[in-house]
Amino acid sequence: MHIDTVKRDKRLEFVNTGLPAETGLANALLLIDLNDDEPHELGGYLERRGFQVMRVGSVGCLHGSGKPLLEKFEAVVLIVRLPDAKALAAIRQLNSSNAPPLLVVALEGETVERVLVLEMGADDLVGRETEPREVLARLHRLIRRQPEPNVRSHRAEVHIWALKPSQRKLITPSGCSIKLTARDQALMNAFSDNTDGLLLDWDYPRGHIRTAISRLKRKVMADAGVALPIHNIWGQGYRFGANLVQT
Repeated sequence: MHIDTVKRDKRLEFVNTGLPAETGLANALLLIDLNDDEPHELGGYLERRGFQVMRVGSVGCLHGSGKPLLEKFEAVVLIVRLPDAKALAAIRQLNSSNAPPLLVVALEGETVERVLVLEMGADDLVGRETEPREVLARLHRLIRRQPEPNVRSHRAEVHIWALKPSQRKLITPSGCSIKLTARDQALMNAFSDNTDGLLLDWDYPRGHIRTAISRLKRKVMADAGVALPIHNIWGQGYRFGANLVQT
C-alpha cells in the first residue's frame, strides 16, 4: 500500500484553528497537509499504529498556540507537492530549536527540489511511492534520536540570543556581550524584524549583506569564542539559526 489519497470525509476534516492546549508529548504527532487535493490516509495509518495525530491544513494555526511545538509533539509530518512556496515557508518556520524533528512527504518533486528541502532543515524526506510502514520506521528513528523532554527544554533555552537595540549590544546564550556598530545593529535588526526568518539581499540596506555577515561572524568569534548562527540557505537567502529576541 503506497501513500495515497482517500476521499474526504468528516473523520479527516482538517483543524485550522489553534492547537489544543492539552496536546502532550506522549506519541503526539503533528501532521500538516499542504496538498491542495484530497487528504491522505497516512494520518489514519499512524493513528492505528499508536500515534495521537493532530491534523492541520496550514501552518497558520502554529501562531499563538501556547507552548513551543517541541513540548507538544514528538515529530511533525509535512505533506507537500514540490515545487511549492508554501512548503518552503513552512519548512523555514519549522526549522528552529523549538520544533520537533520534521519528516517531509513529497508527493511530487524533482531531485533538486527534494535536496533543497533537506538543505533547508528537514530531518528526513520520503516520496509518494514510500510504504506507510517505512514512514513509520523513519518516524520512530527520528524520535529515538531526540533527547528527553526536560533536556530538550534546557537545550532550547540555552540557545537564545538577545539583541539590545538601545545599548547596541548582542548577548550570546552564555551571557557574553558583543558591542555592535551601526551596520551590525542594522543587520541584526533585519533578522529580528523578518517574520519568516529568511533574510534576502534587499532586506539589508547598508551594503553587501554577505560582507556584513562575515564581518559580524568574525567579531563574535573573536570576542565570545562562539559561532554566530547565521546560515546561507542555498538559492534562498540567509537564516539566523537560533532564537533571537529583542530586550
